[in-house]
Amino acid sequence: MFDRKGKSKVKAFLLYLIKIIAAGLFWLITYLMLIVISNGAQHGTIAALGAGLTAGVNLAIFIEKKIIQRGTQRYIMIFLFSIFIIFIVHTAIPVASDDNPKRAPDFKEVPTRYWHLKTGSDIAYYKIAAKKGSLKKSTPIIFLHGGPGAYVRKLDLDFFKSFASDGYDVYLYDQAGAGRSGLLSKSEYSHNRNMRDFAAITDVIHADQYIVIGQSYGGSLLADLASDKNTFGRIYKAIYVEPGVTVPSSSPIVFAKSPNALAGDVSLPIRIIIGMMINPKGGFTSQNEVINYLAGHPDLVQKLFLQSFPRKDAERVPKVEPNVINFSVVGIIQPQITLLNKDLKTPFERYRVRSMLMLGGSSYIERNAPLDLLRVNPNIERVQYFRNTGHILWNGLDDNDKQVKASIDAFLNDMAPALPDFPRVKDIQKFIKEGM
Repeated sequence: MFDRKGKSKVKAFLLYLIKIIAAGLFWLITYLMLIVISNGAQHGTIAALGAGLTAGVNLAIFIEKKIIQRGTQRYIMIFLFSIFIIFIVHTAIPVASDDNPKRAPDFKEVPTRYWHLKTGSDIAYYKIAAKKGSLKKSTPIIFLHGGPGAYVRKLDLDFFKSFASDGYDVYLYDQAGAGRSGLLSKSEYSHNRNMRDFAAITDVIHADQYIVIGQSYGGSLLADLASDKNTFGRIYKAIYVEPGVTVPSSSPIVFAKSPNALAGDVSLPIRIIIGMMINPKGGFTSQNEVINYLAGHPDLVQKLFLQSFPRKDAERVPKVEPNVINFSVVGIIQPQITLLNKDLKTPFERYRVRSMLMLGGSSYIERNAPLDLLRVNPNIERVQYFRNTGHILWNGLDDNDKQVKASIDAFLNDMAPALPDFPRVKDIQKFIKEGM
């Protein structure tokens, strides 16, 4: 046991420790608040100067008022101040150029065309026309890619060519601010903007209805389009492929992603993380800076891509082609989805769009997202579970593309499911328990 003198020393040390921690937290919170208040002005320089000045004044008061003792305690406090100054200077320095991003070269087989929409968006799209000699279908297919902020990949084009052989016109497009599409100002990006762009695109194509296939965030977008009174009637059938979040989860538990999904060390600079989380619509990090950082780190983009594959395929993941990935859009749009969609069950019951859900066996997406959609959407007629794929089902490996195509064909042609109809709502607990 400590004697009275020993207890006094312990108490003094704990009090000093509390002061040190409180000071560090105060400085950090001040910096983050100044980023928000200044809206990231001058790429965060104003917030950094304000936070540095505040911390300096705070340190001077600590010394002047003898809140910390001379000697070791004071040196430690000065050292902490130095670390903080280094931190704010480090995070205030841009990690990449603010120059306009370079446009990716066109695909060799499919030209890049543009829709200049009435919404103001300049959308890059890729049309794969129905093959000559095939029986032309009257209902085109539209593919909605993931992200948000990602783009149409070559493996998407390769997969959807097979539908053109069946007589479908297929349209794939890069959402606003991503891929080869034009950038908007940060204040213009929104989930609703993507919905309006889709509606404007269907006006331009001018078909009666469309088969819409949404992958990842594209599935989240599709859920809102299929449950919205202004757009549900344009959709003949909806196919949700590994959909992202659509509604606030009905479970307080976050269901783990598959242990069989590949994991990559996707470490972004702390500056970009602060920009995405604290000041997504502001000027702390510009879109160009974030885009150019990723463009300059193709290894990081490849690591993002490989997460969509099963661990068993680690040695044969194809190389993803470079294009504009706009992480600024992720920070803006992703939080909006569940805020907007407090209840989708009611509109799903009102607006009927025949639907199918498709899941990969080795997905890195927490299972809450697709399973919550399954719970609230009574229009999902069948579920197809592909054990040999990850988040990207048509990954070009083995016969995965053929299996996925067969499942989609069966749904479009009102045939029996190509795979067992699993999991359904009654199977969710078993599905989770068995780690599927």
